[in-house]
Amino acid sequence: MSKTVSKLVLASLLAAGLAGTAQADFITGKVTDASGEAPLQGAIVSIDGLNRSATTNRFGEYRLSNIPAGNYTVVVDYVGTDTATSEVNVTASGATLDFALGEDVRYMDNILVVGSSAAQAGAINQQRASDAIISVIDSDGLGNFPDTTVADSLARVAGLSIETDQGEGRYVSIRGINTDLISTSINGVRTPSPEDRRGVLLDGVPSDLLDGIEVQKSLTPDVDADSLGGVINLKTISAFDRDGRFIRAKLEGRYNDITEEISPKATLTYSEVFNNTFGVALSVNYQDLAIESHNNEAGGFGIENGVGFLNDDYEHRWYDLTRERLGLVANFDWRVNESTDLYLRTLFNNYQDDEVRNKFEFRDLDDVEDNGTIGPDGSTTLPLNEVDAEVRVRKETRNIQTIALGGETQTGDWTFEYEASYAFADEQDDDNHDVTFRFEDIQDNFPGDVTFDLSDPQQPRLTGSQSVIDAVYDPANYELDAFEREFSVNEDTEYGARFDVSKDSLLNDIPVVWKAGLKLRDREKTRDENFLFFEPDLNLADFANNTFIDGWRLANPQPTWPDPVLTRSLRDQFNDPTDPDFEEEDSFIDSAVADYTLEERVLAGYGMGTFDFGQLTLVAGVRIEQTDLDLQGVTVNAIDGDNLSSSNREFSDDYTNVLPSLNAKYAFNEKLIGRAAYYAAIVRPAFGEMAPAAAINDDLEVEAGNPNLNPYEADNFDLSLEYYPTELSVISVGVFYKDIENAIFPDRFDREDTESLADFQSRVPIDLGFLGRDDITRVDTFVNVDSSDILGIEFNYVQGLGDLNEALDGFLVSANLTLTDSEATIPNEGDTRNVPFLKQSDTVWNLAVGYDKGPWDLRISANYRGDYLDSLEGEDLDRYTDDRLLVEASAKYRVNDTLQLYIEGKNLTDEPEYYYFGDERRLSQYDEFGATYVFGARLTF
Repeated sequence: MSKTVSKLVLASLLAAGLAGTAQADFITGKVTDASGEAPLQGAIVSIDGLNRSATTNRFGEYRLSNIPAGNYTVVVDYVGTDTATSEVNVTASGATLDFALGEDVRYMDNILVVGSSAAQAGAINQQRASDAIISVIDSDGLGNFPDTTVADSLARVAGLSIETDQGEGRYVSIRGINTDLISTSINGVRTPSPEDRRGVLLDGVPSDLLDGIEVQKSLTPDVDADSLGGVINLKTISAFDRDGRFIRAKLEGRYNDITEEISPKATLTYSEVFNNTFGVALSVNYQDLAIESHNNEAGGFGIENGVGFLNDDYEHRWYDLTRERLGLVANFDWRVNESTDLYLRTLFNNYQDDEVRNKFEFRDLDDVEDNGTIGPDGSTTLPLNEVDAEVRVRKETRNIQTIALGGETQTGDWTFEYEASYAFADEQDDDNHDVTFRFEDIQDNFPGDVTFDLSDPQQPRLTGSQSVIDAVYDPANYELDAFEREFSVNEDTEYGARFDVSKDSLLNDIPVVWKAGLKLRDREKTRDENFLFFEPDLNLADFANNTFIDGWRLANPQPTWPDPVLTRSLRDQFNDPTDPDFEEEDSFIDSAVADYTLEERVLAGYGMGTFDFGQLTLVAGVRIEQTDLDLQGVTVNAIDGDNLSSSNREFSDDYTNVLPSLNAKYAFNEKLIGRAAYYAAIVRPAFGEMAPAAAINDDLEVEAGNPNLNPYEADNFDLSLEYYPTELSVISVGVFYKDIENAIFPDRFDREDTESLADFQSRVPIDLGFLGRDDITRVDTFVNVDSSDILGIEFNYVQGLGDLNEALDGFLVSANLTLTDSEATIPNEGDTRNVPFLKQSDTVWNLAVGYDKGPWDLRISANYRGDYLDSLEGEDLDRYTDDRLLVEASAKYRVNDTLQLYIEGKNLTDEPEYYYFGDERRLSQYDEFGATYVFGARLTF
């Protein structure tokens, strides 16, 4: 592979050299607002009458190459202001030409750089100028809404939707592709994941640490190709984003109407440029967020005569938690000379989730089929068998660190980029404990029936025999069933290095940028889980305070017992595996089977060319990636509980993927742009899916990872039109299609469904020889399926209404809509069935209306996410997330150039989160989080 990559790079460089022309010169410069303080990214700089153009970078800088000596008119086009022109004389030593755009007003009054208008202008210009299909949220856009996490901010981007946890955005999907099949980077450095999946948790990184977010939906060869949906790049601050010294402090409080507490948050940002050559940018963020949520869940449903009924368990939960976030960014830029820039970019983020969960669970409701009745609406009446009262105390700590050291050197028409990077993420559960007390044989001691009334399917109501209900809420009836302790550490480390070289040249008078590069990513991921189970004889009355949750929002009372303060004493009492109450089998199995080590090395090389034909720009090339894997998992043998054993199992693999791509942009005129794109991509299997781990129980049933899994492969197509009718507006429509091979889904193989042992072994996709048995009865594992596809259409509309009517000056509107349809063919008990792609919503839309003029910046928005398939539970009973509409608002008032005050509201309609089994009448999970109100002040110096 290394020889193949080297040949590719050398061939690209040779082509670049042969394409060189006689000595020509260049024009460089910077584009800023009228004050000169704020660089403008995404401005298109061109030469009138000569086919040469460039786009300004984040620092407002541009470079026009291959310019013959002479006099020229240079044109700058930036949406939101009038086109600017200037004359320049290019000599043998080149020329420098700067531009200052927009009205000559105070910095804080400039709609190009401050407020909602600036956010729209920045996003529109960067998206318009890009050679690929991208969506952008700039620094002002990140501050427009009451977002806590990066995922919350991304929910507003066309084609993106999010999964939430405790009301906060956690995972992001792009165009119906879930978080495990997209990639996330910080300053271009791949973000690791502390979980056993590839998806990155985005609830730990506060949006206040960022200077912008870019979502690239069509990939070019110089971008890692392991993403089916797109690439999310989180950009932190640089001192050269602004001129001189910049200081900003932000202080706020958040009030939630369930917690009835005020949670503090503070951010401090400082940047300064010294001698126009060295820049320092620092940012620190801290938040201590109190969360309380009220929940009820069902473990499963049966179906009888088309009616769904509870047939597993029903529970309600009270969550009381604190999420503490601490983030630090330290970035340094050094402009060594006119040709070389160096940088060091670092990010550290610490997230602590300190949680108490009380659960009250009615168990074994499947008894209704033998001893109860089912009503026409699914309500069930039956004698109770068991009820659990449980408390879990958990402290989860997650850390993310990224460091990138690199630079760029320009010499003549050549540009060299180089970078070494380090990324680390871990998740530690340092001594969690879970205590379950059980009330057994209820019907023997307290005869009488109870009813789970499903007239409101989201909140079943318990009615019936009062003596039974009174007994259920008496803690003296509960004996300890299990005391569980957990200690786990998951770590993900990646070292990276890349080298890119590009050359500006002319090919038959057509400007071409040839580019090639190499990249190495070396990743190690480990998971180590340890559990201790004990079953001592204890009564709940000694750990109860006989109170109920005050302000409980759901149908049935929720006890505050077991009391987490009282159960903490059990951690010191039960920590010895030699204790007679120690449960060896459960402890051994759960501790060993989840452990694994993975080493993954990806060596990539690419070659590409960017061809400027005037109205048409083409970016074409190919990327080659070789993957080398070394896996180690644990096989746990629990056939005989008295003779438990485990053994390590190792697996190695390597494969190569050739991944072409083509992006085309055609400017029909100054206002209308068409785009078309194709790219091939892969996504490697999730770590938990391919780990060579297995567990066999006393029924000879096996659960195993599948190291033979192939990576996802996809051909991705895009076609779009963008229309820019006025200064601050865009109307766009785009169609996308994804043809996916080797999608990965869980599957079950039963020996009884096959004609012979040989037939059974041939169907199972893993070699069972490592188990040393031929009497296996069942295997649960993961398989590749043949084909899946996703088809969608995106609409986007952004408008400054003052462009349409002067009376509406200051009013802004933005709206986007994504309609998606997908289908995957998956295994189904020896056959197949068709389902939507996991986490894919058919409909996602955003609508925002704002006013930004003078000291006021007002905004109200709505975000709608349609329902989606959350997990596979069986035909007619798959778990879906219900649709959800969130309404938010913000009002900001700038007192003076230094001080801005603001208030914001989140989830103003108190929208719950609801999950169901196949039909909205079948509860899976229902959560209420309440509305949140934010108030704060921002100081800028």
